[in-house]
Amino acid sequence: MRVHGELKISRRIEVPLETNYANYRGPLSEDFNNICGYCGKSIYFARKGFEIDHFVPISTDKTRETDYNNLVFSCFTCNRKKAKKWPTKNKDLCHDGYKGFVDPATEEYDSHLGRNKQGAIEHYTDVGKYMYGVFKFQLRPTETVWKSMELFKRKEKLYQLKRDNSKLSIDQMELFVAIQEELDNLLEYLLGKGE
Repeated sequence: MRVHGELKISRRIEVPLETNYANYRGPLSEDFNNICGYCGKSIYFARKGFEIDHFVPISTDKTRETDYNNLVFSCFTCNRKKAKKWPTKNKDLCHDGYKGFVDPATEEYDSHLGRNKQGAIEHYTDVGKYMYGVFKFQLRPTETVWKSMELFKRKEKLYQLKRDNSKLSIDQMELFVAIQEELDNLLEYLLGKGE
């Protein structure tokens, strides 16, 4: 399974040039479907908010500071873990096949990182293993975040059913209550973990 699930990330081609990369926040959030490019966490499940990461760090290539194609919509945790790391030291080489990063808005990302059946992030390659270690996915509740996001989607489908039909069956109502209780418990856990 993909880190981003069913959501596809792709940066728009036409974007007005800005002198401050922070001005790209709106379009970037839309292009990344309000999820972290690195871990797939929804903006709605983040305690500390979202930031804009420079895929190639400014310290490695100052010319890409306001390049829209170099920006990644990132949760606070992923942005802080990656920071200024760029192991190849070459602004034009994101990885050497062993260490480095892959732009999450490319299809290549899916060949390095994904999710297991429970929703935890896993790695498939040496580069994936490097990113997995940098982002500390083994220490973060990626499975719990994924489960929370999936439960939220199911809850929204039931809401839509209610809006469309105005009446839920007893089974549907019981499912709704069970989903809400589990979601509340998961969110309480996540917010306590600082994710």
